[in-house]
Amino acid sequence: MLISRRPDPADAPLSNIQIDSRTLPLQGAISILGLEFNSSLTFTSHIKRLAKNAAWKLDCIRRIANLLDDRGIEILYKAQARSLMEYSPLTWSSCPPSYLRLLDQVQNRAERLIQLKSQHPRTALQPLQTRRNVGGLCVMYKIHKQQSLHLAPLRLHPTHVPAYDTRESHIMEHQVTVPFARTDQYLRSFLPHFSRLWNCMVRLTDIPQSTTLHQFKLHINQWLQNQEI
Repeated sequence: MLISRRPDPADAPLSNIQIDSRTLPLQGAISILGLEFNSSLTFTSHIKRLAKNAAWKLDCIRRIANLLDDRGIEILYKAQARSLMEYSPLTWSSCPPSYLRLLDQVQNRAERLIQLKSQHPRTALQPLQTRRNVGGLCVMYKIHKQQSLHLAPLRLHPTHVPAYDTRESHIMEHQVTVPFARTDQYLRSFLPHFSRLWNCMVRLTDIPQSTTLHQFKLHINQWLQNQEI
């Protein structure tokens, strides 16, 4: 596969690769460990396939909904459909929001199915984007607070602390430098997106001072829920 930002990558010169006297054909997309990468790294085809598979699984749940109550449908949805839409989300979450809404539509259908079986009003399922934000911030916590060695290549430089005291000087040591992004696609990728979200959290809360990852996850869930309200 040739990865290129050209409008027509096929016009780029590319030498033939041969194995056992057989020429390998040029692919427009390849699948690695369940993730589909295309030549422009947009992940749009991967999201379409995810939404299609999740919708198919939800349809299977709908066919047996008469045998289940609302709690049973919710458990099946979370185990079979939502888990599929949450496989390695920090890799493909940089795709356009219009494609991420395809996944939200599947969850909206699941919520309607659960409500039809419920005898009482139920709280809505946690939005998928919120769950992705929680996962990304937990990774940032592992990188910058727990100093996880296997995540060291993702570590960002701390923000420069001024030589004199300011109103925010006591929190700037916990902030990170946001990578510069020239394109919207890179701006939505892991490091630029979650470094900005991390800095926002540091300015508004003392959540990064949590002593354990479990405490951090509980606090960040509550903070993001309040932000939505």
